Amino acid sequence: MLLTINNLDITLGGLQILQDVSLHVDEGELVVVVGANGTGKSTLLRSISGMNPIAGGEILFCGEKITGLPSSLIARKGLCMVPEGRQLFPELSARDNLLIGAYPYRKDKARVQKNLDFAYQMFPAIRKYEDRMANTFSGGEQQMISIARGLMSEPKLMMIDEMSLGLAPMIIADLFKVIKRLNAQGISILLVEQNARQALRIADRAYVMENGRMVMEGSGKELLENEHVKVAYLGM
Repeated sequence: MLLTINNLDITLGGLQILQDVSLHVDEGELVVVVGANGTGKSTLLRSISGMNPIAGGEILFCGEKITGLPSSLIARKGLCMVPEGRQLFPELSARDNLLIGAYPYRKDKARVQKNLDFAYQMFPAIRKYEDRMANTFSGGEQQMISIARGLMSEPKLMMIDEMSLGLAPMIIADLFKVIKRLNAQGISILLVEQNARQALRIADRAYVMENGRMVMEGSGKELLENEHVKVAYLGM
């Protein structure tokens, strides 16, 4: 397995946010975690990335225990996180924001250019306006830049946090298509998403998180047809 999480417990500010959470992502999979706002989904990704202290359990990546490692080292191993809210450098150009993702190998110009070309292939709108400052782009375009920056790190696994948050339906649909294309290119993806319907439609497997626990697991199709999921997350 590419990523394995066993019985993860996270306590922040004296409150237990995640309790006994287990999940896995196999190589080449597109795995989705859905759940209501505030249930611990973003905390999960931040914890995998080394941004939160681990109270219990373990995290394995490519068979190696990464529990407690610093975020910078985890990222260098090929585990990339695209954060909620995009978190770009607003007064840098789109191109410079992407180049930040290539920092670990910045001196290898051919490698940087190869990955930049791939990012532009996936998001041609960025190439067209690569010299514009990031804060002049729309919310949807900024999300594209954020994902493209993640691609520059050559991820084995890309974790994406709340990609559709605050975006128009047409932009959301386009982004989900891109995520599916990236997965088809061989990039494994762990997607945390409130837009349960569209996320489950593209998922190989999915988990439902409620109150800091994983309460359900299955294929995307199985969860789309589950009565509890329909009522709680699909408005049916």
